Amino acid sequence: MSGITDWIESVHPAARAGAWTPIERGGSDRQFWRGGGAAAGLVAVAYGLEKAENARYADCAAFLQSQGVSVPRVLAHDAERRFLLLEDAGSEDLWTHRESDWNKRAELYRSALREVAAMHKADLVSAEAAQVLQAPFDIDLYRWEQNYFFEHFLGAARKDLAPFEEQAKALSAQPRVLLHRDFQSQNIMVRGGRIVFLDFQGMRAGLAGYDVASLLYDPYVEISEAERAELSDFYFGAAGLSDRAAWEEELRACARQRLMQALGAYGFLGRVKGKTSFLGHIPVAAERLAVLCHSDPAWQPLAGAVRAAAKK
Repeated sequence: MSGITDWIESVHPAARAGAWTPIERGGSDRQFWRGGGAAAGLVAVAYGLEKAENARYADCAAFLQSQGVSVPRVLAHDAERRFLLLEDAGSEDLWTHRESDWNKRAELYRSALREVAAMHKADLVSAEAAQVLQAPFDIDLYRWEQNYFFEHFLGAARKDLAPFEEQAKALSAQPRVLLHRDFQSQNIMVRGGRIVFLDFQGMRAGLAGYDVASLLYDPYVEISEAERAELSDFYFGAAGLSDRAAWEEELRACARQRLMQALGAYGFLGRVKGKTSFLGHIPVAAERLAVLCHSDPAWQPLAGAVRAAAKK
């Protein structure tokens, strides 16, 4: 990391002679290093061109901070060389608490849901003016996620198995809020008892249920149905919602959509990109999608196909 080290020392001289340790993180083309010694409290990032949204990280962080959402401060950004210097949010995330007592976990999850409810109330008009949003969740994006699922997981575009198009139309017709877009346990840090969000650079307008489903149906952790219902109820109150039946339907539909997207991603990253560790998440994600489908007569045919595909 010699090139980025020289840059860091030029923009943050106090970090000179600091030690840097690689951080293994996610499936993107970004590289991360955590600072030690004179560089303690810092994280360095080098990002590639695979996802254009990575170049917007600094602007997204500034906007979210202006809206009172807790994210790491960006200390420096070199857009030409694609370097970022960030405040270190630490190594404790919700995922590290996956085996903790539920009472402790529940409090952390409630804090995360309270924080994301505040993000969902952020001003979309201001976000659009600041040019920090990716393309919104419209019918084309919902269709894209479904096709991603067909191509990289299910293996065939069997659109007769479930009302995919009807779901895409129904979701795209509802009012949108500001979404995190990848709201899962490894992107939600716990620092000094407070929640801090990471990987928000894909944020866009969409349904709140998509973020909440991403957390409550997260394949990386185990959450029981009773715990999931408890957290859904908490978000309903924190967000000031009034129509419980509409919220529950939104959450179920978004959970199906999100799990399809996740299964497509696991298949793509594991089989196309060669990051085989992602294949290990398929059984849990597939079973969660199958259970959701089995509970709705219109979606029941997909449940068996999902379970069969997960065994291949």
